[in-house]
Amino acid sequence: MKHLKGNKNTFQKRMYCKKTEIDLSKSGTGLFPGAFYMNQHVKRVILPDYADTVPANLFKGCINLKEVTLPIDPDIGEAAFEGCISLTDIHIPLCIGSVATNAFRGCRENIRFHADSPNINPKTLKQHIEKELGHGIELYDISGNLVESTD
Repeated sequence: MKHLKGNKNTFQKRMYCKKTEIDLSKSGTGLFPGAFYMNQHVKRVILPDYADTVPANLFKGCINLKEVTLPIDPDIGEAAFEGCISLTDIHIPLCIGSVATNAFRGCRENIRFHADSPNINPKTLKQHIEKELGHGIELYDISGNLVESTD
């Protein structure tokens, strides 16, 4: 991957990469706002385990992005996934912090969330994400079972 300098209408740094699958889970690569902005190639990404945030605009406009594995307990920034119209699956290794109101603007409403740890209480996680997003979600537990809502 190489860094591109942006003009005044883009982000200061962008990562230009033609790979469709990117695994940053064990890398020392930092995440910065807009890093993958408008990348048309990326389809699946595993973010670094240590990252405490999914920065603003990280994947904004990545229209082919389908699947993301989040860090261990991230906050999700403004417009982090805005316009990711192909996004269908988000994997949550342990927990999720706050979610900016427009983090998923322009995405499908039926994104599937996956709780990928046996240490997660899926019903509590589902309630938290729904509260943060302001609407219902599909959450699947580690066995792949749909978690029912608790009213």
